[in-house]
Amino acid sequence: MNKEISLRQITFMFLFISISSVLRQVPQNLANDAGRSGYLSPLWSCLAMALITAVVIMLLTAYPGLNLYEIMVHLLGRILAKFIILIYMVWLLLNITAKVTAYNLTLQLTLMPRTKSELFMIVLALMVFFALMRGIKTIFRFSELTLSSILILFAIMFICALGRIRYDYLIPVSVTHMGKTIYAARHVITIGGNIVIALFFADKLGVAISKGQLKKLWLGALTFVLFTFVIVIFTFGISGSSLTANTPFPFYITVKSISFFNIFERFEVLVTLICLLSDFAAICILVVLIIRCLIWLFDLQDCLYLCVPLAMIIFYLTYYISSTQFEFNYLYKNIIENLNLLFEFCIPLLLAFISLIRKKKISKPY
Repeated sequence: MNKEISLRQITFMFLFISISSVLRQVPQNLANDAGRSGYLSPLWSCLAMALITAVVIMLLTAYPGLNLYEIMVHLLGRILAKFIILIYMVWLLLNITAKVTAYNLTLQLTLMPRTKSELFMIVLALMVFFALMRGIKTIFRFSELTLSSILILFAIMFICALGRIRYDYLIPVSVTHMGKTIYAARHVITIGGNIVIALFFADKLGVAISKGQLKKLWLGALTFVLFTFVIVIFTFGISGSSLTANTPFPFYITVKSISFFNIFERFEVLVTLICLLSDFAAICILVVLIIRCLIWLFDLQDCLYLCVPLAMIIFYLTYYISSTQFEFNYLYKNIIENLNLLFEFCIPLLLAFISLIRKKKISKPY
């Protein structure tokens, strides 16, 4: 089997599509649920991230060259596997609806407050269609080439912000809120669960995966936790937990006070651009995953003709489910996050458990 993408590219994509959610939702949700001690929650998420990364690696090595659907067919049977893929597709549709809404709200909140969301959605649909026409390899390479520059930009931003951190916003840590920080870690975990996209694209990796390649997933999980921790630290340390809890996009407000040695003072524009690029990549990947689910469900060969009806479904779902900031917040906190725990953690853990019991491995085809 020819290798179309690598684990390195999947790791870069996992980090890239997680950036926008970390910047937008995580600081506010942690401040609401855990108060001023909420910045500790990303540290608690290390345990869950280590577990799901180990599960993904175990399934990749136990079933070389097989994707998530093929693994489920071997473990659960074809009928049950198709049913699970069907509910996975519903989950993906809800996720892409939330992503499109987040994309629109980010533009309206920051750069283009008077522009209607219909224009954003039309432009976004054309961009996604063009990207898909270029193939998934191009999408993965885009994230691979872009992520390094983004991380360097954030490093510069954080160095410039060190002098503005108020440590009285961070310490002393409230012992009474320690339990809440553990519970609030779910806001981080449900984004870190994006690492399971490696299972959806496992058949694109080739059958031979070295230990060095698998280490990329561990490095990606560690980078995600550290990045989230630093983002929350600076948001809490500069804006305070009270302002963070009551602002829709607190990190955007935080970077308004940061300048690059009094020369460059528009970091917030770059933050908006980074979020838009991250959302764009996430929507592209979600569309690819939905198309793959359709292929698995109905044994299709060519799904290009499904792009237009799929775009229409997403368009109307966005309006009926989460067209406003209030609806988006409710959808994300009460539905998306809980479903993420089920589809990103519970089902892969169940598959790993069944695999351990049956000890059924697929031999390499060479």
